[in-house]
Amino acid sequence: MAGRGEPPRFKALMREVGRDNSASRVVVSVLRAESRAAQMLERALAPADLSLPQFNVLMVLAATPGGELPLYELNAQLVSSAPNMSWISNRMEERGLVRKKRDDDDRRVVLIALTESGWKGLAGAAPLVFEAERQLVAGFSRAELTTLGNLLGGLLDGR
Repeated sequence: MAGRGEPPRFKALMREVGRDNSASRVVVSVLRAESRAAQMLERALAPADLSLPQFNVLMVLAATPGGELPLYELNAQLVSSAPNMSWISNRMEERGLVRKKRDDDDRRVVLIALTESGWKGLAGAAPLVFEAERQLVAGFSRAELTTLGNLLGGLLDGR
C-alpha cells in the first residue's frame, strides 16, 4: 500500500479505477499473512526434510480412508495446489513417502498412496508444524482465533 505521499497521478488513477482502500488493505494483509505463515512452516519443516506441499500431501493422504487417492482428487484437496504436483509426487515416490500406480479400472488415472515411510515422515514433521502454528497465533485469544477463522472462512466461501 502506498502512503500519504502518493503522487497525484497515482491518486487520480486509483480514484478513476474505483479502488476501495479498505478492500485492498484486507487483501494485501491476507496475502502477507499467508506468506509469513508459509515461511514459518517451511522453516519448521526443514529438519524433517519436507517441503510444505509435501507435508500437505502426507496430511491429506493420512486423513483419507485407505490412505490412497487419485492424483487429481489429491490436488483438489490440497491447501494450495502446486502447479508441479506431478514433479512433487515423483520426488516423494523416489523417497519412498508415497507409492504411485495406475487405476485398474481406468489406466488414465494415477493413484497415490501413503507408505509406511510416509507415515513415519508425517509423524516426525507434524509436531514441528503444529508448534510453528501455535507460535504464529500465540498472541491471539481463543475467541479471536475463532472470529478470525470464521472471517477467513467467509472469504474462502465467497461471501
